[in-house]
Amino acid sequence: MFPRVISAIVGVPILMAAVWAGLPWFSLLVAIFAALGTMEFYKIAERREAQPAVLLGIAWSLSFVISGHKDGWPTPWVAIGGAALSWCWHSLSCVVRLPFLGPGVAEGRGFKNVVSDWGYTTAGAIYLGWTLSLFLILREQANGLEWVLLVLLGTFATDTGAFLVGITIGRRAMVPRVSPGKTWEGAIGGFTIGAGTAVAVAIWLNLPISIFQSIVLGALIGVSAQVGDLIESVVKRASNMKDSGNLIPGHGGIMDRLDSVVLVIVVVYHFVVWIVK
Repeated sequence: MFPRVISAIVGVPILMAAVWAGLPWFSLLVAIFAALGTMEFYKIAERREAQPAVLLGIAWSLSFVISGHKDGWPTPWVAIGGAALSWCWHSLSCVVRLPFLGPGVAEGRGFKNVVSDWGYTTAGAIYLGWTLSLFLILREQANGLEWVLLVLLGTFATDTGAFLVGITIGRRAMVPRVSPGKTWEGAIGGFTIGAGTAVAVAIWLNLPISIFQSIVLGALIGVSAQVGDLIESVVKRASNMKDSGNLIPGHGGIMDRLDSVVLVIVVVYHFVVWIVK
């Protein structure tokens, strides 16, 4: 618990300062998170004997981040171009070694392996690069700072609420085969605290949404934060890993800190684009 608290005391002010400062400091932080998180994702994939194109995938992930500086309009082209390039790489890696872009082992990499490896490369770039790029697009919108703060504070409240309620009164395991430590009591507590915090923050920051809309958005945040956490737990469990890394004392890796927020930013970003605008 102590390393977890110390990491939060050090990390949260840095994160909030970057969010407040905006570009380019926030961009740099997002790029670092995207690169490190994508690298962790590929290490998890390699535990399953996959061979993602690591350097190519990281470059693709960072390309998504760069596209976030142009209001997101290049994103479809980044997605299509990255998918095509990585597919060509994986197809070519069956024939020749490509040492500068990944393992590139020719022996035994049939068509099914190519599809699997390409899928992992694509998933890593989209899961970390595309989702985090939405932070930059949202930050540059009207009330962008406030929306980003809503995402972060709502997610933090959900995670913290689920953790504290779970260790205090948690009794009924929710998904023991995926994440033995998660309980229904913790999930309900996390949802309640996260949704309530999101509503309070929306009102406090005077965001341009009605009370009803803030309640709906708060509920979506409370659910999506925990679903995002479960998705990462499924990925790690499939690879027999407890943490995605050990970069952050008491928390694990970058992915362990981003698992909730990557889904919340997708939900909030599209809520703003489809409902608010």
